[in-house]
Amino acid sequence: MPYDSAVLDLNRLRILRSVVASGSVNDTARRLGLTPSTVSQHIHTLEREVGFTLVERVGRGIQPTPAAIELALTSQDALAAMTKVDAKARELRQGATAKLTMRTFASAAYTWMPTVARTLRQEFPGLTLELSINETDSPELAGQADVEVHTELPYEEPRVPPGYRRIELGTDDLLVAMPPDHPLAEAGTMDLAEFSTDDWVHYDFRDDIATSLASHACAGAGFTPRYVVRAQDHVTGLAFVAAGVGIALVPQLAVGWSGFEIAYVRPTNPTPYRRIVALLRNGAASFPAAARTIELLTDLGGRIRELQPIVAPTSAAEPDTHDS
Repeated sequence: MPYDSAVLDLNRLRILRSVVASGSVNDTARRLGLTPSTVSQHIHTLEREVGFTLVERVGRGIQPTPAAIELALTSQDALAAMTKVDAKARELRQGATAKLTMRTFASAAYTWMPTVARTLRQEFPGLTLELSINETDSPELAGQADVEVHTELPYEEPRVPPGYRRIELGTDDLLVAMPPDHPLAEAGTMDLAEFSTDDWVHYDFRDDIATSLASHACAGAGFTPRYVVRAQDHVTGLAFVAAGVGIALVPQLAVGWSGFEIAYVRPTNPTPYRRIVALLRNGAASFPAAARTIELLTDLGGRIRELQPIVAPTSAAEPDTHDS
């Protein structure tokens, strides 16, 4: 290959730096675990590649030329950069990425993410997990992290941002939350229409999906809820319910971590529910930690009902399909 179109071999540059530093082919061979003839061969090949002399014979030894010294100094940045590339390749090969960014809605963050984070820390010790809460599940705000967890309305077509793959994790029923002394607190399941005369708490009115689900379900049951208070967040909403202000439709995923004294009934005719999905950035699909996160989320999404055992059992059979 003519020297003016050659691509220099970084390993040969590394050998040259060692020769320049030691001034000896034999010393370089011992340091690098090579034979002296191999070192000499690499130097001669590099001379052909660059088109000028790198070492000169001086008695029984060698002496690097001024050009060789300058080339060795100049190669330092390239070799340092290659060292970083090698380290990153090893890191990826071992299944660790420097950082995994995630966005999720609040109830999934509280209920699922501690388990996900603990597992990732055990399996990927070098990983930093960066988690933020998306205050709204608007599709327009999706597509900002490696992995995102969102909710969807079951009666609308899902929208996937460019550069992402959508994975459905499961469905999350909405339950009627009420004070423990409510007449229907022990019902287990009940037609939603039976709550038409109750006072209602507007649970997290900033969440368009939660608001739409409640309105859609109550309309299907033939009434419009009478909201006596509107809560800006789900924690306050549950606090109002516990205080006896009114009842509310709340996602099942949100009640497992709640410390409030509240009774829950599963509504029927209809049973409102939301879909929970993960969005995986295409560029992160090859990250072992991202793939593992999707596995963990899929498992958790399939066990939502197991995470919330406090709905009172009932002799009536629960429907196998959602009717919202």
